[in-house]
Amino acid sequence: MTMIRALALLGVSLVVFIAGIGLLAINAESGFLSSEARSINSGARTGSNPAPPGPPAPTLDPDLAEELTAIARTLTALPTVAGSTPTPAVTASRIGEPVTAGNSVFTVLQVVDPEPPGLFVTNAGMRRVAIEVRQEVSSGTARYSFAFFRLRDDAGDEYSWAITNSAPGFESGDLKAGESRTGWLSFQVPEGREPAVLLVRVSTGYVAIARLD
Repeated sequence: MTMIRALALLGVSLVVFIAGIGLLAINAESGFLSSEARSINSGARTGSNPAPPGPPAPTLDPDLAEELTAIARTLTALPTVAGSTPTPAVTASRIGEPVTAGNSVFTVLQVVDPEPPGLFVTNAGMRRVAIEVRQEVSSGTARYSFAFFRLRDDAGDEYSWAITNSAPGFESGDLKAGESRTGWLSFQVPEGREPAVLLVRVSTGYVAIARLD
């Protein structure tokens, strides 16, 4: 009886062992392993929800990353306010006067303050300022984008872009020598503040291209 019982227990143990291996394989194949187990693969993770494993994500172009960040800030209705940005020595022009920054010539054509109401709302305590800008490339190629601009007010604070209610928007793209882009930018500034300087980011950093006061 003892030998028979021992053999029976051994058989049951083998069945349980084989079943366990099978279940582990199924779980691994189906992606049901715990987040700790999946953390060793190259899949990205958002909160507690793991993404399927895959090759490492490509590195975003810095310009694209900045645009995506600005879009996220705008869609969450949180205007970006920063301290004064050090700017290289480029003399800001008046409205209607061109100024060269990098390999582009920028001209502020007009300022509408406040921007007329439109599809996109304005945050409480803020008002919209719309600025029409032209960028022309003098040599080589250059990228244009609404996300490259900032507005500095008369107190020295700076603001990132807001989705414009004016058309056409400045948008984003690439220009070759001799090509230009004209469009509207919009910014939300606090009531009681006045727009003072428009800045744009070029290869050397942010430069002041127009005095708005």
